Amino acid sequence: MRTKAYHAFEQKISYFDDDIDLIEIIKIGVSNGNLTDPKSEYVLKGVDPAKHSHIARRKNSDGSRTLLINHLRQTLYSSYVKDVYEEVTQYLKTILEQAAENGFDAGRLIGEHSCKFDASAILAAGNWKSVAGLITDSVFQTLEAEKSTLKLFEKMAAKLALSIDHSLIVATLPYLEVRHYLVHDDGVLPTQFQKNNPGILVDDKNRVQLKYQFVSKLRDSVKQLIKHYDERIVSSKLLKKEEMQP
Repeated sequence: MRTKAYHAFEQKISYFDDDIDLIEIIKIGVSNGNLTDPKSEYVLKGVDPAKHSHIARRKNSDGSRTLLINHLRQTLYSSYVKDVYEEVTQYLKTILEQAAENGFDAGRLIGEHSCKFDASAILAAGNWKSVAGLITDSVFQTLEAEKSTLKLFEKMAAKLALSIDHSLIVATLPYLEVRHYLVHDDGVLPTQFQKNNPGILVDDKNRVQLKYQFVSKLRDSVKQLIKHYDERIVSSKLLKKEEMQP
């Protein structure tokens, strides 16, 4: 068995993986000349200057095509890192909400993250599911406000009384933390981060090198970690039966 939240997570990652495969196929096509028209003045086949005024500026040369495809691939890889991170947090948030809805230990779930609501907000919620959503939204926002991916994983495990293999968190953490530097520092990795994670390569400007190997390691480590969480959640019977599936 697995949770429906995990199934949704897997589906989203699968769509993102399609994007990664697609850009690799396009890159091969560009490299092999399949998208080149030697008789055209434009960089790629099918360019209509009336529609594609920006790319029409590019010359019909291998150098221009290499710049284009590499930039597109970097943009997609960067989005992949950010999107995977968002799906991880969405999964954790969903599980927290569903555990609360199922009557999991309220004191443990809230813990040190106390929250207050107006009576009108509670009444407006209308039902227990919505109230549980209000509470867990507040708790999760507090967790995210700590701006520590490590603490997010650890405190989620603690709140749900899950026995998690910490080595899986450690293996995944550096790849997810790159997302922060992509969002806030244009991908520039601090010196200490580089020393702690020599397997994550940077360019001459200390920007993370987003290559297929990097996104593959990110994907594999994240999927292994979230699967591990889900197995523990299922075995602990934290959720209602309707939130599960084969």
